[in-house]
Amino acid sequence: MTQWAISVDSLSKSFGREHVLQDINLTVEKGEFCVIIGPSGCGKSTLLKCIAGLLDFEIGEVMLDGTNVRDISVKDANIGFVFQEFEDTLFPHKTVRENVAFGLQQQPSVTTTEVEERVNEILGLLAISETTDNLPTELSGGQQQRVELARQLVRECEIVLLDDPLADLDYKLQKQMELDLRRIHSESDSTFVYVTHNQEQALKLGDRLVVMNRGQIEQTGTPFEVYEQPKTAFVGRFVGDSNVLRGEVLGTDGDVVTVETEIGTITATAQTNSDHLSESVVLIRPENIDLGSEAEELDTTIEATLEGRTYTGEITEFTVRVPATDGSTIAFEVMQSGESMIGEVGSEIRIGWDISDAIYFNRLSVTEAVTIEDIEEI
Repeated sequence: MTQWAISVDSLSKSFGREHVLQDINLTVEKGEFCVIIGPSGCGKSTLLKCIAGLLDFEIGEVMLDGTNVRDISVKDANIGFVFQEFEDTLFPHKTVRENVAFGLQQQPSVTTTEVEERVNEILGLLAISETTDNLPTELSGGQQQRVELARQLVRECEIVLLDDPLADLDYKLQKQMELDLRRIHSESDSTFVYVTHNQEQALKLGDRLVVMNRGQIEQTGTPFEVYEQPKTAFVGRFVGDSNVLRGEVLGTDGDVVTVETEIGTITATAQTNSDHLSESVVLIRPENIDLGSEAEELDTTIEATLEGRTYTGEITEFTVRVPATDGSTIAFEVMQSGESMIGEVGSEIRIGWDISDAIYFNRLSVTEAVTIEDIEEI
């Protein structure tokens, strides 16, 4: 029988009349790196605080290593929590070294020598050794955030809860810290639960992703499963980029669906039950669309006008305009590896994709109130 580090059962939390969490069910295995991702205001941070025992909740249960969180005092819990509001958690009168060492010094089993060694190691790992004797007020926001991260990681807690700890770091340091966090996790026995709205970061860090929207869980799975096999249109649109086409089912053949869309009749692959004829969408990832002569051999090809091209280093991003059935045009995003020079801006080209790359959804979201307009605006 699997021993869960964290088990959340039917959890609901409200602030007044606002339902922030609704019937959350989640388990996290010991030693797992679980990333909770979702748009701002979806309940990620609230869920993290309920897991930590920092917020009470009306309905449900949270178990930490088999013990009800209500029966564990915050002081005695072997949990590290990196808050999003990190500025208020640092001791303003203590130096960086004193701040980082404080938690360890409260553990009688840790010797003075061990405290010094572990503090030096974590300060070096997080690239803040030069700030050892500074007070928090003398640091930048990014440095303060790394000090708070160091304070929690140095304790080597069984469970580490992290609320978007890399948000205020510059790009290069953020990328380095992603690697360091993965290494710290792999070398420890700790269970990490990490909250972010950064999709790229979530895919890189997580053993498993939990996608949330409006206080509910849309999908859980490995990064591959969530990206390649989204269960709802919200997940397919939020995790990564997708072009959205409104559609109405004309017919089905197994998992192949014929859909009437704004750009005409196309065939797509049903990700969910396709016999529901209400509002539905087809999502196509930009990287799965080919341009020019490469598009000619694909299942679906259509004429388009090249509107813009942006080279970003690893890829080239294109914007093309596709004629719509009502006489207007629809913008499509296309991504190709490397620097592609297909056509001049304003020229007519062809774009195409395979049936397997056009995914049909009749379930927009687990939240019934989500509309196609909401999906398009993500």
